[in-house]
Amino acid sequence: MRNVRMVLSASILLLALGRLGFAEPPLWTENHAVASAPVSLLELNRALRALTDRLLPAVVSLRVETKNDTSSLPKEHPPVPGDVPQQATGSGFIIRADGLIITNSHVIEDNTSIEVYLYNGDTLPAKVLGIDPVGDLALLQITSDAPLPVAPLGSSEALRVGEFVVAIGSPFGFEHTITFGIVSGTRRRFMRSSIVGGYIQTDASINVGNSGGPLVNVQGEVVGINTATIGRGELGFAIPIDAVKAVLSQLYATGKVRRGWLGVQIRPLDRPKARELGLTETQGVYVHEVLQDQPAQQAGLLAGDVIMRFNGTQIATPLDLQSAVSMTPIGKKVSIQLFRKQALQTVELTVGEMPER
Repeated sequence: MRNVRMVLSASILLLALGRLGFAEPPLWTENHAVASAPVSLLELNRALRALTDRLLPAVVSLRVETKNDTSSLPKEHPPVPGDVPQQATGSGFIIRADGLIITNSHVIEDNTSIEVYLYNGDTLPAKVLGIDPVGDLALLQITSDAPLPVAPLGSSEALRVGEFVVAIGSPFGFEHTITFGIVSGTRRRFMRSSIVGGYIQTDASINVGNSGGPLVNVQGEVVGINTATIGRGELGFAIPIDAVKAVLSQLYATGKVRRGWLGVQIRPLDRPKARELGLTETQGVYVHEVLQDQPAQQAGLLAGDVIMRFNGTQIATPLDLQSAVSMTPIGKKVSIQLFRKQALQTVELTVGEMPER
């Protein structure tokens, strides 16, 4: 009875305090004043929102069905139905209003059907117009009753480390996901780096399902195609868009890509080798071997040469030469400046075709 009287007394006291203006404090605080965030942050926030609003409609999600691959199973394995479809996800982006789409070749390889999910909710079938397994590119076509939004292509050559970038795609099937980061590195040696001139590295989160989606700069231009990741998405890699633009017309016209070829095995020019050859700098690449009956041998290149320039472009590393040659039209005559026997020489060479891998 005493406890009941104490509770009643406390309640009466609280009621009295409330009437006197001593209300209980709120459970949370809200700022009713005008936000005072720095102007630069507000501008960045507005810019990112405007950028994603503009680009999201041009990004697509892909659902790809493939047949079961039973070729790697042991002979004693019980029979597996070969017609049970497997489904994979990926991303892509529209580059022309009539439904031309870029994605990675590894997203759609061995497909039996490809469905494209648009930002407006429509689902359309796609056909493959071209595929480039070496460069990990694929060109798809969808048909729509109305013109489609497109993502403009920029320049990856102009990218600098530290720039803001946005990755758009469908990681783990979550369609039209945006991640934000910076360019962590350029010309990274990774996977097919010799073909694409080195990859763009970014800390914008990239995961399974992002492959084929765009990496975008703050001007809203596609500067890369998100392709691979290391770890749990902490390090992402994108194909530079300049490497894509270099082969896009060929991929569209013929359905495949033919790349230039010299027929040499090369190595970086380190300081000991440069001193041995009489060079004061390590600019250039060392020709370790010249392959038989290939364009380099036919042009007179020799093992021990140092290639300094290719068709007017200065060559500092093997990646420079590999990417320059691969993007040169087959059959084109080029000049190669090389260092041989303490002297600079120039040879003319007709670029050959890279063998299929």
